[in-house]
Formats: sequence, structure tokens, C-alpha cells
Amino acid sequence: MLGETPPALEPRSECCPDRPGGVARPDTHYRELSEPYRGDGPHRMELNARHAPDGLVDLPAQWKADTAAGGPRSRLVACVYQESVGTRRRVKDRLYTHQSLNVRADPADATKVALLKATHIFELYEAKTGKPVGRVRVPGDVPCPAHYKENSGVSIFQEPDVEKLRAALRPYVERSVGA
Repeated sequence: MLGETPPALEPRSECCPDRPGGVARPDTHYRELSEPYRGDGPHRMELNARHAPDGLVDLPAQWKADTAAGGPRSRLVACVYQESVGTRRRVKDRLYTHQSLNVRADPADATKVALLKATHIFELYEAKTGKPVGRVRVPGDVPCPAHYKENSGVSIFQEPDVEKLRAALRPYVERSVGA
């Protein structure tokens, strides 16, 4: 109707479904701030790790969308999920201290943390429309993160291997997509 106010858009962080296999929300700010997933790559992407732990690997600079005004806009959103059901196997334990990593850990002053197996699912959606584009699964492969957040529990999950993740995402980011 004439004069009606359009519904408010949700923040970009709300675009990803709560679980893998869900439907992405098209009513977020991506609708206004993104470009269609068309043309030649690289198709700029943002990682949305709202449903996964912190510390996941970073994207190459030429793949990243620039959220500042005037920079390359997102064409893809990768919703990141950690799959740990059935994979909660201990890989090893590691001692973390509050000291420099170059100092040998004193067990009396260290926190013992279990490293657990994990697989990461990256569901790819067109940022502008929320339409599904693809899905990749990347096994956890990093032996131990270099840093551990104090008071974050007694276990952490493997992070995905950077090279395996980039290889899995590359076909979606670098391919040409017809109009």
C-alpha cells in the first residue's frame, strides 16, 4: 500500500539458519548491501561463524568482502557449523599457560585442555537472496590452537585445516556464474 513503511531488515548476522540444511533468511541487510552471485570470480564472501566456535581460519584477502563503504561487496555468505555429534573423540591433551608460548609449561600453573575431533560444515548462500549455492565439509585437522581463552572450558575442538578449507571453497569463489 502507498505510504506503508517496509519491514525493517534484520542484521546480517541473522541470515544463517540455526542448523545445517536450513533456509537462509533473505530479509537481512545483505539484501541491500550485496551483489548478485553472477559473473566472473572471485566472488567476495563473508564467513558467518555464529553457530561455530571462535578461532576458525580466515579467508584469503582476495576472497573477502569489504564491509566498509565503497569496498567489494559480498556475493556469498558461508554459514559455518561445527559437527561434533558422534565425533567427540579425544585427540590429545595440551597444557596452556598464561605465559609466553616460548616458556616451558609448568604443570602446576597450567590448564589441561582436551583437544576433540570435529568436522566443520560450510553452507554457502547467495548473500543478496539467501538462495543455497553449495555445501562443503572440512574435517578438523589442526593439532592444537596456539592460544586458549581463559575460563572457556576444559575441552576445545579441532579447527579446519586452512589449505583443505580453501581448496573446498575455491570452486564456489573463483568460478564464473551465468546470469
